[in-house]
Amino acid sequence: MPKGSGRRPLPTAVKRLRGNPGHRKLPTSEPQPQLGRPEMPPHLGAIAQDEWQSIVPQLELLGVLTRIDGKALAAYCHCYERWIEAEKEIAARGLIIEENVFSHRQGKKGPVTVLVGTRYKRNPAVSIANEALKLMRAFLIEFGMTPAARTRVRIEKPKEADPLEDFLSAKAAAHPTQ
Repeated sequence: MPKGSGRRPLPTAVKRLRGNPGHRKLPTSEPQPQLGRPEMPPHLGAIAQDEWQSIVPQLELLGVLTRIDGKALAAYCHCYERWIEAEKEIAARGLIIEENVFSHRQGKKGPVTVLVGTRYKRNPAVSIANEALKLMRAFLIEFGMTPAARTRVRIEKPKEADPLEDFLSAKAAAHPTQ
């Protein structure tokens, strides 16, 4: 089987969040990027920047955003902007648009172009919007931002502090054994 075929491997962190459903031994040599907010790229359009500002705090709350996720997040925001722009075009012109049909022929004084009628076709913005939605969905799944993706993510709550354990730890630190 050629390399790269089949299912993509899941990062270990995602397997842990999902509770390691396969119960296989998890690798320990995988890179562990530091959680944090990536810098927003300056080339994003206004709509993409607004989406960045909206989604970053949500991803931080989920604890899935790292500083190296900036390019993937920027790509998602760019797709979001493309989708919004395509939807504006569809709203302005409709799903179906008219296209002029011309006939080209040679006249006595050179080439002549004559309008022979119109035909209807699907607005190209529909395809652009659909493609942007597919790409957005893929990025949203990667970040655990769809209902189905969230059902597979398990976020462990931090263990509540045990006052007795804290007391014993402090006492042991103050009086180390020889």
